[in-house]
Amino acid sequence: MIDLAPGHETFGQRLARHAASLGRLAWPVVLSRAGILLMAMADVVMVGRYDTIALGHLALGFAVFIPLFVSGIGAMVGIVSVTARAHGAGEADLPAIALRGLRWALVVGALAAGAVWIAGGWLHLIGHEPDLAEGAGRVARILAVGAFFQVAFVAASFYLEATGRTKPGLVAMMVANVVNLALNWCLIYGNAGFPEWGAEGAALATTIARLSMAIGLVWWLLSLPEFRAHRRRALTLWGPGGWAAGTEMRRIGLAGGAAYFFETFAFAALAQAAGLISPTALAAYTILHNIEATVFMIALGISVATAVRVGQSAGAGDIAEARFAAMTGLGAAMLLIGAIGLVVLAFAPQVASIYSTDPSLIARATPLFAILAVSMIFDAGQVVAGQSTRALGDAWGTTLRFFIGFWLVMVPAALALAFLTPLAEAGLFIGTAIGCAAALALLLARLLRLLRDREAARA
Repeated sequence: MIDLAPGHETFGQRLARHAASLGRLAWPVVLSRAGILLMAMADVVMVGRYDTIALGHLALGFAVFIPLFVSGIGAMVGIVSVTARAHGAGEADLPAIALRGLRWALVVGALAAGAVWIAGGWLHLIGHEPDLAEGAGRVARILAVGAFFQVAFVAASFYLEATGRTKPGLVAMMVANVVNLALNWCLIYGNAGFPEWGAEGAALATTIARLSMAIGLVWWLLSLPEFRAHRRRALTLWGPGGWAAGTEMRRIGLAGGAAYFFETFAFAALAQAAGLISPTALAAYTILHNIEATVFMIALGISVATAVRVGQSAGAGDIAEARFAAMTGLGAAMLLIGAIGLVVLAFAPQVASIYSTDPSLIARATPLFAILAVSMIFDAGQVVAGQSTRALGDAWGTTLRFFIGFWLVMVPAALALAFLTPLAEAGLFIGTAIGCAAALALLLARLLRLLRDREAARA
C-alpha cells in the first residue's frame, strides 16, 4: 500500500520517506530493465566472437527489430498508469485491469511480431547486399516471434510493478538471461551436439528465453490468490466491460508507443548521420551511445518507480504527495545519473578502451564523454517527467512534447551542428543534450499543469 504522509513531517523527513520508498520500488525495476539490454549485449558479444559476417546479420536484424519491439513495449505503459491510480484509490478489482492488459498485450504483441516479420523482408529494397539482407532477414523473422512474448512479459510486469511487486519480474528476467547464455553457447557455436547456427542461433536462443520469461511470469501472476475468481474467464475475449473497459489504458498505451517510436527512430537517425561523417565517427558515436543506453536503464527504472508512486498518490486523491513523489523521482534520477556521468568522465579513456584497442578511435571518443555526461542528465530527467505525466492519465499531450523535443529540436540541432560546423560527431551529442533538455522542459511544464488542474478539480 502507498505510504501517505503522516500528520506532521519536516521537509527532510518527508524527503527521506519518499526517497526510501522510491528506492525500494526502483532497484528491482532498474535491474530488470538492464536485463533486457544484457540479453542483447550477450548476443552481440558471443556472435561477434563467432564470426564478423554473422555479427553483421545480427546487427542489421536488431536494427529492424528494436524500434518496432520498443514501440510495442511503449504501448503497454497505460497498464502502469491505470493500475497505480486504481491501487491508490483502493479499488478491489485490480485483476480485471491486469487481464485487460494481458489481452491488449496479445493484440499489440501480434502486431509487433507481424511488423518485424514483414520489415525483415524489406532489407533487400533498402539496397543492402543480397547476402547481408538475406541473413539479416532470417534473424529478424526469428526475433519477431520473441517480440510477442516480450510484450506479454512487460504487460504482466507492469501490473505487478504498479501494485508494488517489483521482484517477480526481476527474477524472471534473471532466469531468461541464464537461459539465453546457455542456448547461445549451444546454438551459436554448435556445442553439446546442437547445430551451429551462428546469428540465427543467437536469435532463436533469445526468442526461447523470452518465451520462458513470459510464460513464467504470466503463470505466476495468474496463480496469485487475487486472481482466483478470475481464472475461468482469463482467456475470454475481453472480459467484463468488453472492449470499452480498457479504453483509457489503450489510449495512454498507444500514445506511449508512439512516443517510444519517435524517440527510438530519432536516435537511429543520428546513428545514420554519424555514418555519413566517417566510419571512425560512427564507431566513436556507437561507443558513446552504447554507454548512454546502458546508463539510461537506471533512469528508466527510476521513472517507472516514480510513475507508480505518482499514480498511487493521485489515485488516493493526495495531489501534494503526487507532486512531491514526482519531484523526488526527478531529482533522484538526475543527481544519480549526473554522478555516474562524472565517474565515467573521470575514466573516459579506460572506458573507451573497453570497446576498442585502436588508439586513434579512443582519442577521438574520449573528448565526447564531457558532452555525454551533461546529455545523460537531461535524458534521465525527460524520461521521469514523461512517465509521471502518463501516470496522471495524460496521453497524446505527453507524446506531442516528445515529438517536439526529439524531432523538432534534437534531430535538426544535431544535424546542423554535425554538418554545418567543424564539430562532427560532437555536434550530434550537443544536439542530443539540447533536445533532451527541451523535452524535459516541455514535459515538466506539462506535469506541473496536470497537477494544478487536479488540485483545482478537487477544490
